[in-house]
Amino acid sequence: MSNEKLKPALDYLKNTEEDDNVTIIHHWDMDGISSSAVISKVLEELRGRPAQEVTIPAERSYHLTEKDRELLEETDKLIVLDFNLKADELESLGDKYDLDVLVVDHHTFDREPDVAFVNPRKYDSEVYIPCSKICLDIASEFGLEDDLRWIAGLGVIQDFGVDSCPELFEELEEKYKMYLPEELSQQQLAKNCEYGRYSSVLNIKPYRDSKHYAKLAYDALMESHDLKELEAQEAYRKVYEVYLEMQDEFNRAVEYYEEDREIDREKMIIFFELESDFHITSSIATNMSTKTPDWIHLVIQKNDNINISARCQSGRVDLGKLMQEALPEEAVEEGAEAGGHRKAAGASMEEEYLEEFRDNFTELVD
Repeated sequence: MSNEKLKPALDYLKNTEEDDNVTIIHHWDMDGISSSAVISKVLEELRGRPAQEVTIPAERSYHLTEKDRELLEETDKLIVLDFNLKADELESLGDKYDLDVLVVDHHTFDREPDVAFVNPRKYDSEVYIPCSKICLDIASEFGLEDDLRWIAGLGVIQDFGVDSCPELFEELEEKYKMYLPEELSQQQLAKNCEYGRYSSVLNIKPYRDSKHYAKLAYDALMESHDLKELEAQEAYRKVYEVYLEMQDEFNRAVEYYEEDREIDREKMIIFFELESDFHITSSIATNMSTKTPDWIHLVIQKNDNINISARCQSGRVDLGKLMQEALPEEAVEEGAEAGGHRKAAGASMEEEYLEEFRDNFTELVD
């Protein structure tokens, strides 16, 4: 992104003082973690210390709970990264807690909030650039791109953004050739190289105690000055242990996918329900959708409530819009949420609304 489009973030960071209490809240995935590490390292360079508090929200939902808001009582500056809070909530947080708020995001949004706001969709609603790449562009304006490029690359891979940022991996290839595949494609980077493995390990989205492992993943990135230092970090090794457990669960789910899925051949939709202690709907949906990119894959997980991950790699439908439109009105009144991107989206709701949601979704698909 150009300097002009990044200006709200650049001015915000330049005006952050050493004694300001800075909180970063980010999305519970690798793109969010990479974004938070990049921005925190920028703060460290500019004011001599990183953000004091870096966390994901208490619940996997696109709003802040009372527990989240407790953090803001002592916060002077709030930075929201890769996390799609609505404009009304962002503005109310700034007013209620007397906060200086910065948002760096790449999701679609209801309206532009009256806070410092950087999002490429403000200029092109169809553009797709992972948040970690936007944060790297911000870091570049302070001359830090060479030090932080490797962190941004980890986030871009897990957010399926390789095709929109080819130059990033061409630049990384010069320094990390032995960690990268010969073909710098999304599939090869995600599945067939050491660089992609590091990204998968630190992608805490599937893990049970996401808040705990998000902190460990962030610490591993902050304590490393280079990709080659990651495995030496105790925080990385702790995340790697649970990654191995998750991989076993993931492999079992993939094994049952072909047998247990439900197929709507007319609408080209596949429904798959699973039960797991891990949050692996996103991983399963992504894995299976890459094999049949024109099909819509909805992976449904039943725990305390229903969580759904949807993927359609060809982008033949706008999943973010469809998931929102398919939510029953009663479910929304009870706190159900949905959203995301054209090719990848999610939803959560009480179990009693699942059947109606599925019917609505199927009907809406053209």
